[in-house]
Amino acid sequence: MKLIQTNAFLCVSASLRQILLSLLVFPILGQTPQTPQPEIRTGADEVILDVVVRDKKGKLVRELGPADFEVYDNGAKMPIRSVRLVEGKEATTKAGATPLDPLRQIRLVTLVFERLSPEGRRFARQAAQDLLRAQPPQNVFYAVMAIDQKLSVLQQFTADTGLLRKAADRATSGLYAEFPNDSDRIKTQLQQQIGAPPDGRSASDQIQEKADANPRDPSQALMAQAMLNMLQFNQSMESTEAARISIFSLMAMVRGQAALPGRKTILYFTEGLRIPTNLDTAFQGVVSAANRANVTFYAVDSRGLRTSGDNASALSELQTAASGSRQTATDTGGKAVTVQEVKAADNAEESMKANVQTELRNLSESTGGFLIANTNDLRAPLRKVVEEIESYYEIAYSPQIETYDGRFHKTAVHLLNSDAKVQARSGYFALPPGDTMSVLRPYEAPLLKALGTTPLPKDVTFRSSVIRLDHRAAEIRAALIVEVPLKSLTFTEDAAAKTYSARTSLVALVKNGQGEVVKKFEQDLPVHGPLTQLAAIKEANFVYKDQFTVPAGRYTVETAVLDGESAKIGARRAVFAPTSKPVGVGLSGITLVRRFEAKVENLDPADPFQINGGRVTPTLNNSIPGGKGSQVSLFFIVYPDPSIAAKPQAFVEYLLDGQTVGRGDVTLAAPDAKGRIPCIMSSAAEAMKPGTYEVRVVVKQGESATEERTTVTIE
Repeated sequence: MKLIQTNAFLCVSASLRQILLSLLVFPILGQTPQTPQPEIRTGADEVILDVVVRDKKGKLVRELGPADFEVYDNGAKMPIRSVRLVEGKEATTKAGATPLDPLRQIRLVTLVFERLSPEGRRFARQAAQDLLRAQPPQNVFYAVMAIDQKLSVLQQFTADTGLLRKAADRATSGLYAEFPNDSDRIKTQLQQQIGAPPDGRSASDQIQEKADANPRDPSQALMAQAMLNMLQFNQSMESTEAARISIFSLMAMVRGQAALPGRKTILYFTEGLRIPTNLDTAFQGVVSAANRANVTFYAVDSRGLRTSGDNASALSELQTAASGSRQTATDTGGKAVTVQEVKAADNAEESMKANVQTELRNLSESTGGFLIANTNDLRAPLRKVVEEIESYYEIAYSPQIETYDGRFHKTAVHLLNSDAKVQARSGYFALPPGDTMSVLRPYEAPLLKALGTTPLPKDVTFRSSVIRLDHRAAEIRAALIVEVPLKSLTFTEDAAAKTYSARTSLVALVKNGQGEVVKKFEQDLPVHGPLTQLAAIKEANFVYKDQFTVPAGRYTVETAVLDGESAKIGARRAVFAPTSKPVGVGLSGITLVRRFEAKVENLDPADPFQINGGRVTPTLNNSIPGGKGSQVSLFFIVYPDPSIAAKPQAFVEYLLDGQTVGRGDVTLAAPDAKGRIPCIMSSAAEAMKPGTYEVRVVVKQGESATEERTTVTIE
């Protein structure tokens, strides 16, 4: 058998794209830290909704009781345990007024300003000054924060309107580069104020400890701890992508206040919010977390009075989607579609989000607030906000959850015998009760539960593996790869809209010999598109890859994948036992190549699966269809030893039934800036008879040598 020899620097032939004819759906490379998800605030058997009721004239309604409300959880009517009106220091029921405990009397209001234009800054500054002109009501405390590349605090919680106005001016100054230094200075002050930093206990325990230490006036320590929690949570979730920065910052503010009782308010000054499809679940997680933590958002569109600009943007994107859906393309298998076609359905969905007020309205109304937009005078709507901070109903009910499956529970509050307007929260994720420091995303709960069962569920088909990248340092660098054939998922078809939808989610845990989790991965992928593409998309594969570094040793890698439409789960468990090779030439593990994309813009520099400006997509499917034009393409990385003068050399050998049936040399390029030589080597599978081959890659440099092996099945 004759093998094709390729230069590692120019190793991509046209036929490489024909290795496999399945369409690939890509996740985002370089995964960001996990978005935390608080638990039900009052425990497993109770949910508390804070509700605002206004009459036709917009005045607050204050005379309602349990008989006036109906509460629904996932469409089922819930028995109401209690209804009380909370105002100032008292809670009023039909039986009379009772004093609130000191902790529940505290009302926190966070003013946050996000990346505003000069005109937006002037508009938001005037609104903040109007709001802060009057002394806040008793027990109402404000803080000022800013979102740019990260979340920064410019003024901790206080009732001092002079300090607050000064901070609001600072937040709207446009001096974003200076905000992190301001925030770090305040963080140090907060740490000095409350004493020792958190020691691993829950946020609730930390808050309670501060209250116990200051029984006469617990508010200052409580608010300082809440602000510190916000900054610490945000640090654990930092990102560089604009939409993720927004989501993580909002989540950090919610989580930081979650342990404090009572209604909390966030006034969010921004010029719009666009949530891409792949972040829908993370955004819904913010809504759920806010509803569990009794945090209400009031978004303020700081662009002032708007006309038709947003609708024009939406129309433009919808036209782009329509154009993409009209394009067609085929390959030799007749199953491929263009990249534009793959994105067409997402473009259509994104076009519905092009109006940047849509998500602001969702965030506000789903958490019991309202959107302030399309006006140049904010005084009246801000007065309504202040009223709702001071006066609202608390409705308690039992959710009657039997299984905490991580699914979203939609809640609704209706008034009986009244045409007044109700502002209430939209729902929450059914996660198990526990500490508010939990880092679970909604879909993780059932996946983690599945990993703890015996035997592991096998209802979703997928492949997973850990590929060692480099083992020459004290720690071993490796890549986790998970590959989900989309045909194994459940697709829901909407005949009226002529669209399909599916969703898959995954969780992977790397555990050391003591059973401790040393690395956790998670990803959620919604799949949407027109029915005309359904057959092609079912031939696609969702490929997830990410990296981690561990010392040499023995590890267990547990992976679980969820079919979002059917709630079915598949799980796998494997052993990863890397050893260290501190000297000599190095060689990564070997993967087969599913796809190569040349000249990719904005490649993640940390992604090891790239060569000569192109992106390599590995596959864990080692079965290759034979026949004319079929190729076997392998990817591996050579790490020359700079202390050895000789240049490294490499060859690939194929063995069938223990006998060498083919051998080819690999021409190695010069190392890149990181000292790596990434290689793709392609061989003609059409000349290979069916069977399972052992593939051996050998690299030598001077007296040093190393090798790696894998298997390939030619069908």
